[in-house]
Amino acid sequence: MNNNEKTQGLPKLSIAAIWFLSFGILGVQMSFGLMNSQLGRIFQTLGTSPSLLGLLFIILPIAGLFVQPLVGGWSDRTWIPKWGRRIPYLIVGTIAAAITLFLLPNVGDFGWPSVVTISLAAVITLVLMVAFNMCVQPYKMLIGDMVNQRQSGFAYSIQSFFLNIGSVLACLSPWLFTEIGVSNTASKGMVPNSVIFSFYVAVVVLIFCTIVTVLKVDEYPPKQFNDYHGLEQNGKRAKKSTWMLLKDAPRVFWVVSIIQLFAYIGFAYMWMYGTSIIAKNVFNTTDPMSSGYQAGGNLFGILSAVYALAAVVVSLVLARIPQRKYKLFFSISLVIGGMGFLMSALSHTTFFTGNCVYPDRRWLGRNFGLSVDVCDP
Repeated sequence: MNNNEKTQGLPKLSIAAIWFLSFGILGVQMSFGLMNSQLGRIFQTLGTSPSLLGLLFIILPIAGLFVQPLVGGWSDRTWIPKWGRRIPYLIVGTIAAAITLFLLPNVGDFGWPSVVTISLAAVITLVLMVAFNMCVQPYKMLIGDMVNQRQSGFAYSIQSFFLNIGSVLACLSPWLFTEIGVSNTASKGMVPNSVIFSFYVAVVVLIFCTIVTVLKVDEYPPKQFNDYHGLEQNGKRAKKSTWMLLKDAPRVFWVVSIIQLFAYIGFAYMWMYGTSIIAKNVFNTTDPMSSGYQAGGNLFGILSAVYALAAVVVSLVLARIPQRKYKLFFSISLVIGGMGFLMSALSHTTFFTGNCVYPDRRWLGRNFGLSVDVCDP
């Protein structure tokens, strides 16, 4: 970093420095992506009724709703010499996330009654989501803290790149483990080894990526930070109440918020029931203990990876679309997304095989670890 070269208050950073600011979020997103694509599968394998999945998945947005603003506010007032402002929260969140990521897929090993096991898994999930949000918020704020306006677009694009790479790795992991011979089925109340090993890999990647960021990022000390951001020595800006911020928010804020509200209803259902829909429509089973159901979990992981890659492509396309055409582009995107949800609920065909209802058994056995007779009519 060249502290003497300032652009709009903040110094210009090297490309490597910008990469290291967001590198750790790859591990966080791999863990979070694994949760999104496999949490419904884990809970149903443990014996949770599909009708109760919504109550369990509500943990995710509630944790984000409260934890991220709190971490942001607390870290604004934090400074620990040699550690920094945001990094301490990142370290605590990573430790908590690593422990709970290791525990979650193994809760069935204790041999407790199903109700106790599911309750414990729900508590672990809550702690895990709190930890994830403790990790995510510092990465968002580090860019605002350290990157000037001219480089911020590049910095956020790098962060988006790491986010999507982490999602792809997470979604493909169970399938890749199945491909190399790891069991994709387990006894009643147990999670398959293909999923367990994926969580272990996520723990290793999370810790490694966090260590790299912690070692490579030096946050600006308070005086330097205040000088760069034009703050008083106490580091405070004039503050508005939440009510005043909402009152003064531009119209586009409310329009986008309402659209996202309804869009995320669809995303939540996709994460909750994606495995179940594929297992029922493609593999003709609703039994979480069957290899067909677990194969559906692997296939949902692959489709989630496609979803992450599509997000990368769309973001690149969006960057080249004139602002005056944003409404048309978003409208078309929402229509296509709605058609995708409708097709996922009604389709009995896989993109990979092109066969209806009962895809070719040998191909499935080779790629998803199914027994030959699982998909027989």
